[in-house]
Amino acid sequence: MFKQLADWLDDRSGYRHVMKEALDEPIPGGARWRYVFGSALTVIFMVQVFTGLLLMTSYSPSSSTAWGSVFYISHDMWAGWFIRGVHHFAAQAMVVLLVLHLLQVLWAGAYRRPREVNWWFGMALLFLTLGFSLTGYLLPWDQKGYWATKVATNIMGGAPGIGPYLQKIVVGGPDYGNQTVTRFYGLHVGFLPVLLVLCLVAHVALFRRHGITTPPGSENGPVATFWPEQLFMDTIASALVLGVVIVLVLAEGGANLDAPADPASSDYPARPEWYFLSLFQMLKLFPGNREIIGTFVIPTALVVVMMLLPLLDRILPRSFAHFLACGFVFAVVGGAGFLTVQAMRDDSRDPLFQKGRKSADAALQRALYLASLPDVGIPPDGAAYILRRDPLTQGRGILEGRCLGCHTLEGKGSGAQTASDLKGFGTRQWVRGLLENPTSAQFFGTVKKFGGMKEWKEGSGLESADLDKVADFVATFASIPEGVTPVDWLKSPDVAKHPGRESFVEECGTCHAIEGLSKGGMRRAPQIFGWGSPWWIARMIRSPRSSDKYGFLDEKHPGQMPAFGDDQLSSGDVEMLIRYLKDDYAKPAPIAAAH
Repeated sequence: MFKQLADWLDDRSGYRHVMKEALDEPIPGGARWRYVFGSALTVIFMVQVFTGLLLMTSYSPSSSTAWGSVFYISHDMWAGWFIRGVHHFAAQAMVVLLVLHLLQVLWAGAYRRPREVNWWFGMALLFLTLGFSLTGYLLPWDQKGYWATKVATNIMGGAPGIGPYLQKIVVGGPDYGNQTVTRFYGLHVGFLPVLLVLCLVAHVALFRRHGITTPPGSENGPVATFWPEQLFMDTIASALVLGVVIVLVLAEGGANLDAPADPASSDYPARPEWYFLSLFQMLKLFPGNREIIGTFVIPTALVVVMMLLPLLDRILPRSFAHFLACGFVFAVVGGAGFLTVQAMRDDSRDPLFQKGRKSADAALQRALYLASLPDVGIPPDGAAYILRRDPLTQGRGILEGRCLGCHTLEGKGSGAQTASDLKGFGTRQWVRGLLENPTSAQFFGTVKKFGGMKEWKEGSGLESADLDKVADFVATFASIPEGVTPVDWLKSPDVAKHPGRESFVEECGTCHAIEGLSKGGMRRAPQIFGWGSPWWIARMIRSPRSSDKYGFLDEKHPGQMPAFGDDQLSSGDVEMLIRYLKDDYAKPAPIAAAH
């Protein structure tokens, strides 16, 4: 019954003839391990097609959804991390196999007539594979893909004449955004696969037409066939490559996903993938106006020479032409390897790169943590807002950029300290420390000509227990809601019966006025009702020189804080800053100690 079915299928399709043609392919000189690269490349390409189709079922190609869909694939989809990891590392394996295949073809002299056209198709396949890599690592729309693509497309834009227009077409306009993602996705899954399949079909057809190049010394030797020995070698090699890919996936836990792309970040250590690092490193050799030499002149010259290699033996002796061709290509590959290693070594020794990489890794871990929280997740308007709306990330960045030139945080600042330390500002601990030692550098010790609290402390007779009560009372100011008046606040039983109220009025109320509680006036002091609350801090940021804050100070006073308007800090920025100062952000649960 099986034979009848096979005969019927062969009668309808002729598959036996096709199989015979493939398996009986003559191999002059017998099977060799150096012939396995083409078959291994074909297997890895099929793996890429299969895993790519699986990824397409869950990937969403837009700047607002790309990162979220890749996060879902990597962390929620069943076996998604493995599928994406295989796709990622198999893509790198294709680059390595293509280079090895090119060197093997070159060494065997299989690039010369009558195989010139097949060499050119092989070069086209190499550039198409690099095109897959370039378009592929942008698709997660993470920091690495975004900035690496920006570097690559900026290099493209540096080409004379057509460069800026080509960059605009590829990017989808003057800015990198949704059009960039969709265009790269279209290139990656549509345009490039069609070109690669056409070139691959032509490459295999020409290979079948001309056959394997006869190794030197085996012209009169036996002629073997593809089946069984060469097929066995090809199978072993393909399985070995696939095994290495799987080991890398398991070792790395899948493909890396960086933090969501943020065009506003200025300190991300942008680097292309390792197979483009040589070009990146070469740019350092041609700074300034000479950059075009590294971005366009040298790469173009190398490609032109590579394309002309099959024609060398038309003008030079055959053996000498082959020697020059091999020497040239091996020098190019060796030079690219040297530049790649040099780039990696430079980065490992560059403190700015290492600092940027450390910051990027911290941002990644924070983004992954927030995206996994049910009550945070990925915002509908895009993954970039995960960190933009995170007080820990955004608030800390604003604090470092706007405040730490004068203030410090746990003793650390970016300039000479002229204001208080903001760690724990508004908390009971901060107030207690201020009452104990107002001239400390943590509080007002660095603020020149600002000795009101120093004078109070020298004349105060409060004991430690009394200071504790005052600190407890003042710390309650931070919880006063916006809009509550002092009169309404004083009606609260907790305020009326608070044990620190009386001491506050006697010691602090002589300077600080609170309607219905203290008159102030002995020394110039700001209004502290609501002190430490979000709305009080916000008003302090916006109008530190108002009459109820520090307006009594001279404009040129060293301790006078500048006002930050909407053009400097948006309302969202102020909110992020305040929430960061008050530790109001999501935190991982502490790990319980082992017993």
